[in-house]
Amino acid sequence: MASVLVVDDEPQNLELLEGVLAPTGHTIRTAGGGREALQAVEADPPDLILLDLMMPGVGGFEVCEMLRADPRTARIPVIIVTALAQLGVKERALTLGADDYLTKPIHPADVLTRVEAMLRVRHLRQDLDRTLAYLHELELARHQRKRQTLAEMSVRLGAPSHEAQGSSASAVLLVDDEELARQFYTDLLVESGFRVVTVASGREALAALSQHAFEAVVLDIMMPGLSGLEALEQIRQISPDLPVVILTAHPSSQNAIAALKLGAFDFIVKGLQHELLVLAVRRAVQHLAQLRENREATGALQARIRELEAPSAR
Repeated sequence: MASVLVVDDEPQNLELLEGVLAPTGHTIRTAGGGREALQAVEADPPDLILLDLMMPGVGGFEVCEMLRADPRTARIPVIIVTALAQLGVKERALTLGADDYLTKPIHPADVLTRVEAMLRVRHLRQDLDRTLAYLHELELARHQRKRQTLAEMSVRLGAPSHEAQGSSASAVLLVDDEELARQFYTDLLVESGFRVVTVASGREALAALSQHAFEAVVLDIMMPGLSGLEALEQIRQISPDLPVVILTAHPSSQNAIAALKLGAFDFIVKGLQHELLVLAVRRAVQHLAQLRENREATGALQARIRELEAPSAR
């Protein structure tokens, strides 16, 4: 059975929704306002939230926005239950991350159908997350064994390990707080002809960007301290043209949309075909080269125009 949090500032609405959901056997919790709802989620995250929009203090829009901004709560499904039926209100709620929208007065059968459907979606997302995490761990473990085998062979044969990277290769900054993931993706990119610098946090990434020139950044989205999205926002301010490829083990439409809005070049999911990352980085490097070439060509044309206009100006 699932845990459902119902949020509404009107006691009669809470009683009505509790009565509708009681026969399902799910654990029903209630909150009489936005701040109370956030505290309830912090104490014990529910599997689903039914959320009113118009509440005093912290309203439903703010609750939804704060839930989506926190990685710990970003994937909790939210169904809006409100008397506001205007199209603009619905669009705003869905843009802020709500998953579904019901208007009052409610129809019990409709509420039950939406709730059960959304809980099934949540279970499917959790299954997908577990599968992707499992595939990712298998890749890392297999790669670790491969590294150990190669290292042992190098020692026996007296051959150098494959750490050398050509100075002419495109420089890529790889940012991931997980050491095995850094090893795996570094080797993958080096084998594909890139020169890779690795760091373990968003703040280290910003420091590296101030000291070295890179042609692409591969950035993990879930990191302690400065998150990938926060680091992305600062990278765009420091180097607007530098393409950033987001790498994540926790795919969600909200994360993808947020990353693309902040200027990410691409969005790659860990655990899927790792060749996709190589292709994305290669396209990112080509994109930056083309951008620089176009800028140089534009500058040369503008200089030529000024040169041709100079005699007439005199």
